[in-house]
Amino acid sequence: MYQRLLLILIPLSFVLHAIDADPRIVFVVSLSAIVPLVEVMGVATERLSKHLGSVVGGLLNSTLSNAPELIIGIVALRNGLGRIVKASLTGSIMVNLLVGLGCALVIGTLKHGVHSFDRRQFRSSGLMLVMCGFCFIVPAVFRIGTPQGTRDLSLELSAILLVIYVGNVLITLLGSRHYAEDATPIVDDRKESYSASRSLAVLGLSGAMLAFISEFATEALIPATRVMGFSDTFSGIVLLGGVGGIGEVLTAVRFARQGKQELVLAATVGSTIQMVLFVAPLLVFTGLFLGEQMNLSFSMFEVVSIV
Repeated sequence: MYQRLLLILIPLSFVLHAIDADPRIVFVVSLSAIVPLVEVMGVATERLSKHLGSVVGGLLNSTLSNAPELIIGIVALRNGLGRIVKASLTGSIMVNLLVGLGCALVIGTLKHGVHSFDRRQFRSSGLMLVMCGFCFIVPAVFRIGTPQGTRDLSLELSAILLVIYVGNVLITLLGSRHYAEDATPIVDDRKESYSASRSLAVLGLSGAMLAFISEFATEALIPATRVMGFSDTFSGIVLLGGVGGIGEVLTAVRFARQGKQELVLAATVGSTIQMVLFVAPLLVFTGLFLGEQMNLSFSMFEVVSIV
């Protein structure tokens, strides 16, 4: 019920942006409107996963759930806010792994008992998380000795991460064929085909709305936080990263209540892996294209918080 009420914030954010309302109001309403949009995308992805299989559907969900961070990051870089972009990535990772995964495991255990995960998928996700941690440690250590070389190192590391991301996606898709076979529909084909097309339409429309509303929130960020007295680090980690990750938390909790462990991992751990392997490197190259300062050299506080 509350999701339907929050949907009112979507047209309201457009109206407030059009009339050039107080930046604080635009910022709060736009950020809040992201939550129901991500929830709608999660429901559509869940329905689509019935046709694609749980692993492939989870991969699609983790990819689309990072759309707010990617869009906000690009808009923020365009406005010269590289410092806030790094903080928002830190906040998103912390929300996914601590809040999202933790709440999903607790709620899922209370309803369904002890969780059981695919051993190969769990081991692969764990190894990828360890590698992601080193991706933050290496630039931070390198900056101590040669701070002027962090930009070149970030570009080289970003290229490697994108290659690893593509390889990881291919391995996931090839290794999940049996999930797709298990998800073969058993009801009328025309009904299922319509359901799949409708899910894709909802995903496309929600993604477009998400792009606009994320831009509204980012444009109002600086004037709003300056008036409220928030620092760039707090604004990035708590406001952009934290609030933007609430939708992923709700998605993971919904999957946990339905007993879909693979989708729980994909919505939390998988989303975090994609954040490091895809979103962060893409933002580095976006910063290079826009002529803005963006690298993978995070502060020691951010590195310790993530690792």
